[in-house]
Amino acid sequence: MQAIAHPRPFLRPSADIPAAVAALRRLAPRCQAGARLDLFHACAMLSTDSGVAARSYAEALLRGLAVVLGRVPVLHQPGAGELSFDEAWIASLLNAARRGDEDSMRFMLASRLPRHARRQIGWLAAQLALRQDQM
Repeated sequence: MQAIAHPRPFLRPSADIPAAVAALRRLAPRCQAGARLDLFHACAMLSTDSGVAARSYAEALLRGLAVVLGRVPVLHQPGAGELSFDEAWIASLLNAARRGDEDSMRFMLASRLPRHARRQIGWLAAQLALRQDQM
């Protein structure tokens, strides 16, 4: 009988939490308390100002996802050592956007979002990915 090594866990506690997810976790309570967001209007407002901070894109993304998904995305408390499914999905979407991998972005958006929201959520994710180091 051969011994089977334990497979590497999907994520090592706290070591593999992306910086963007950690920042989103800190913003989540504030976004949940905000008013309902009109996704199209929010994207239009943000696109007119090139100096908008990463935090504004992050807030719009979280609030937009809450509207589109019909529920608030599951974000763990800051410092938690594991990722929720929503956090992992957001991190993967941001990584694809940062790499310029449009095919992966399209696939990920189509896997969870209705057609009418994909363009706006994708744009917000791409803008946040560009400014991710400013969070």
